[in-house]
Amino acid sequence: MKRLTRENILKNQVDTIEQFKVLAYLKNQLSIDEFAVYLIDKFTIKVIDKNKEQSYFKYNFTTKEVDLYEKNIKIKERER
Repeated sequence: MKRLTRENILKNQVDTIEQFKVLAYLKNQLSIDEFAVYLIDKFTIKVIDKNKEQSYFKYNFTTKEVDLYEKNIKIKERER
């Protein structure tokens, strides 16, 4: 799991096209500066708010949209 810095977010510095699409969605939908943002796998980004609430946003190839998953998502977080 890799935490994105403010500079990473501003410059859209992610590892995959799918992460780029998720990050663009998050930047359009949220005040992204108020969240800790982590790259989880090639499709998924995790955000954590100031209250330690976390959500996962994953690019869906079938619908070509970003799906929101609350706490109990079943994905394996990669180690960095």
